[in-house]
Amino acid sequence: EDSSDDDDDDDDDEEDSSDDDDDSSDDDESTETTKSKKVSSTTKTTKASSNKSTIKKATNELPLPNLSTLTPDDAAETILNGITSNLHERMSTMFTKAKTHECRAKIAEHFALFVNGLAMEAKFPFQDWYYPSTCTAIPYYENWDDLPPDVNAHDLHHRVYQPPKDSVPEGTYIENVDDLELVYVILTHDQPEATIRLIESVYVENRTKFVVHVDGKEKADETFDRLVEYAKEKNGERQLLQEGGGGGGGEYIRLVPNANRVRVNWGGFSMVNATLVAMKTLFGLDYYAEHSEDEEVPGHDNPHAFSFHKMIHLASTTYPLASNTEIRDTLASYPLDANFMHILLQPNDPTPQVWNYFVECDDALHRIYRLPPLTVDKGHGIDIHTSSQWFIISREFAWYIANPPKNSLVDYLRDYMEHVVVADESFFGTVLRNTHFCSTLHNDNFLHIQFGSWENEDKSANQRDPRKCVMRNPDHCGRSPTTMTLDYLPVLELSGDLFARKFDDVAEPLLKDHIDRRREKEEERFLREEALAKEIEANKTAGVEVTEKLPLESWEFQGEGVMLVAKETVLDEIPLCLGLSRDGANRVHLLPCFKEDVPPTLSPDWYTGAVIIEEIEHYSRWDIGPCSSDGELHRNETTGELEMTPGEYTQTGPKCMLKIGDSIRKGRCLDVESDRTKPGAYLNIFPCEAKWHQLFSFGNGDVVPSGGIHVSPPKHLSSKKSTAHLCLGVQGRSSEDKEEWLRPEHDDDPDDLWPWEQDNATEYYDNGFLSLKYWDGLQLQTTPCSNEGAVVEFLYVPFIVEEYDNDEGESTDNKSDAAVEEKTDDDAEGLVVGDEL
Repeated sequence: EDSSDDDDDDDDDEEDSSDDDDDSSDDDESTETTKSKKVSSTTKTTKASSNKSTIKKATNELPLPNLSTLTPDDAAETILNGITSNLHERMSTMFTKAKTHECRAKIAEHFALFVNGLAMEAKFPFQDWYYPSTCTAIPYYENWDDLPPDVNAHDLHHRVYQPPKDSVPEGTYIENVDDLELVYVILTHDQPEATIRLIESVYVENRTKFVVHVDGKEKADETFDRLVEYAKEKNGERQLLQEGGGGGGGEYIRLVPNANRVRVNWGGFSMVNATLVAMKTLFGLDYYAEHSEDEEVPGHDNPHAFSFHKMIHLASTTYPLASNTEIRDTLASYPLDANFMHILLQPNDPTPQVWNYFVECDDALHRIYRLPPLTVDKGHGIDIHTSSQWFIISREFAWYIANPPKNSLVDYLRDYMEHVVVADESFFGTVLRNTHFCSTLHNDNFLHIQFGSWENEDKSANQRDPRKCVMRNPDHCGRSPTTMTLDYLPVLELSGDLFARKFDDVAEPLLKDHIDRRREKEEERFLREEALAKEIEANKTAGVEVTEKLPLESWEFQGEGVMLVAKETVLDEIPLCLGLSRDGANRVHLLPCFKEDVPPTLSPDWYTGAVIIEEIEHYSRWDIGPCSSDGELHRNETTGELEMTPGEYTQTGPKCMLKIGDSIRKGRCLDVESDRTKPGAYLNIFPCEAKWHQLFSFGNGDVVPSGGIHVSPPKHLSSKKSTAHLCLGVQGRSSEDKEEWLRPEHDDDPDDLWPWEQDNATEYYDNGFLSLKYWDGLQLQTTPCSNEGAVVEFLYVPFIVEEYDNDEGESTDNKSDAAVEEKTDDDAEGLVVGDEL
C-alpha cells in the first residue's frame, strides 16, 4: 500500500528472510592500561593497582569503585545500575511508538518475560513449545539440499490433489457443477465501491454468498457504513424475491458486526485475527456468542451458518481474471475436500537473529527480543511453512479453523503466532501442512500476485515506510505486492490463474473494464467449447466419425511448430536458427538450422515455404503460444515474416510464450535470465510460469524493428532509467554496446578474445555489420531494441512431417516411423501463430 496509508489491512506482506546477524555485533577485546583493567560482565573482576575498574556496557565504559570494599547488596546495585541503563534506553525507544497506558503495560509485561527469564534462570517464552504433526500424507525431508535421487524439489512444491474420479468413492467430487456453492470472505478497509464491484463480478444467483470484514480503525467507518447499506439493500431484494415466489435465497451478504471488527496493521497478527473473526461470522458463531446462554457451541450446519462447499478468501483489491463459469468448473474439477493453498513445502528455518518476538498494540508492532523458531529438528514437533494468506478451502477445513477442537494445533499455534511478524504468511499454511488436512492440499491458490521491491531497496532511510522496517537492522524490511497497471494485462490474461491482485481503481480506472470485456468473451468461448466437446464425446461414444474441431482464435493454427531463422543468414552457406544444442543445457543460442547436407539443396526462397522436421540438426523447433488477445499476428507467406497489428491497449500487440518443441525440455519456455529488467540478460529455457520475462512480442518496424522478438518489463518493475523494450540479440556486434552488457560465456576464460575479435573475422553483410556466423553457438542475450546490429531479426518457417508413399517399399520404413512418432508427440503442443497450414 501507499506509504501514506497506515491501513494496510488487506495486503500481502513479505518479510525479508535473509539471515542478517543484526544482533551479533562483537565487543572489542579487553585491554589493560597502567591505571585500570577493563572487564566485561561475563569475566571475573580483577583487582587493579588503582583499585578502580571499568565495566564494558555496549560501547560505553562505566567506571567502577573497588567492589571488594562494598557489601554484596551495594556491589550488586552498583553493577545493575550500569547494566540496566541499556534496558532503560531500549524500553524508552519502544515507548516512542506506544502512547497508551495499555500498550506500554503490554510491552513491559512481555519484555519482563525475557528479563526475568534470565534473572530467574528460567526458560524464555516458547523455548519448550511442542505439538506433534499429524500429517502423514506429505513426506518429511530433513535436508532439502540433499533430497533422495528419485525426488526433486520442483515436484514436491507442485503438489497436485486431483485423483481420477473412477478411483475414489462416490461423492468425492460434486456431480453437477451447477450445484457448487461458493462463499467469498473479503477483507477491506477503504474504497467500498471496489468491494461492491468485486462482489457483483463473481456473483452467481443462489450459488454465491459473501462475508466482509472492514478494518476496525475509525477511518474505515465510512466504508463499513456504505457496505452495511449495500448489504441491506441487496439482501432485501433477495428477500422480496423469495416472498414473491421468485426463488430468492434471502441473506447472501453478511458483514462482520461492528463490535467484532479488528484493527488491522501491516505485519501484525491482526491480519490473521480479521480472517478468523470473519470465519466465525461465516458460521454464525458471533450470533450465538451474543444470543445463546448455552456453553455448547453449535455445529457447522447450524441455522445461522452459510451453506457452501468452498470458501474463497480474498482482499478487496483482488479481481477475477476468469469467467464465473471457468471459476466454478475449475474448482468442481477437484474433490470437494480439496484445499487450495500456496505453501512453500520446504520448511522455514530462520536464524535466531532474524526471528523476533513482537507484540501488537496502538496500531503498531513492537519488537521485544528473539523468538525460538519452531522446527522438527529442534524438538518442537512441527515446522513453520511460509504460505499465502489468500486461499480456497473446503467447508471442513474452514470449520476446523473457525471453531478448533480443544487442544488443537490451531489453539497452540495461535499463542505462538501472535508474536510473529507477518504471521498471515505462516499461520494458515503451517496449520494445513501439520494436520491430517495435509492430504487434501493442492499447492496452488489460483491467485496471481507480483511483488515489488523490498522497502529498503532504492529508498533512503527517511523515505521508507516505518511499518515495513521493524527489525533491529534498518535494512531488513518487508514488501508488498505492486499495483497492477494496464501494460501488465497480457501477463494476467496468460497467467492461467482465476484471480489477481492488487488493483487500484483510482490509479488504474480502466483496467477492470478491459478485464470484464475479456471475461465476457471467455465466458462465451468457454460455453461454446464446452458444448462442442460434449457433442464430440457423444459422437465418439455412439461410434460416429468425428470431424468437428474445437474453435480457434484468429491467431491460432495447428501445425508441427516453427523454425525461427536469423533473417540475415537465410542465404548464408549455413543459415542460423534460434535453438538449443544437444549437450542438454538450458542455454539458447544461434545454431545451424540444418544438417550439413541440407543447405546446398535449399531453393533461394526456402524460408517462404516449410521445412521438414527430419532435416534439422539441433533442437530448433518452437511452438508459439498461447498469446494474449489484444492485437493480431499473421505470418506473411511471401516474406516469412510475422506481421503484428497493435491492439487497443497494447502498442506492441499480442504477447506470446515460446516453447521448445523437442529435447527432454520439450514444452519449457524461452526465459529472460533472472527476470532482469536491464540489457545483458542471457536467454534460457525454463519451466513456463506466464510471467513477463517469458512473454514475447514481435516487432513491426514502429516501436521495435520488424522481425525483432522482445520483452517489455512492466512499468511498476522498471526504474526511470530502464529500457522499455529488450530484444533478443548478440553482444559485441554494435558500436552502441556498453561494457556492462558484455559477459563471457559460462566456460570461457574472460581474457580470451571473442570470435568476432579474431583476425579471421572479416566477412561483412551489405548492411555493414559482421556476419552472424561469428556468433554461431554463442548464447543470446537481451539488448535494447534500438541497438542496431545487436538485435537479431527473425523469419518464421513452419515445419511439416514428410509423408511417404507405402509403395516405395523398404526405403520409407525408418523415416516414416520417425515422422509419425514426431507428429504424435506434438499433438498437444501444436499451437503457433499465423495462418492455418
